Amino acid sequence: MAILLVTYDLKNPGRNYEPLHSLLKQYNYCKGMESVWLLDTTHTPSQVRERIAQVVDGNDIVFVTKLASQAWASRNFNCADWLNAANRNWA
Repeated sequence: MAILLVTYDLKNPGRNYEPLHSLLKQYNYCKGMESVWLLDTTHTPSQVRERIAQVVDGNDIVFVTKLASQAWASRNFNCADWLNAANRNWA
């Protein structure tokens, strides 16, 4: 398993985020900020990006990256405990 960070900017005003949120909620996840999600998954960043591309518009910005164990810091971040729990399973 890996922890992936997913962030996005949907460019169309009034865009309905529900299809994207429904997709991301299929994973073991923590929604860290308005458009920042952490996913605990066996999928690669490319695989997640391609799944997201199916529910967003062509001009939307999507960034997906794998987090490295112990290589993060936060302040008042509601996913910190979730990350610490997941960290015990990181290779």
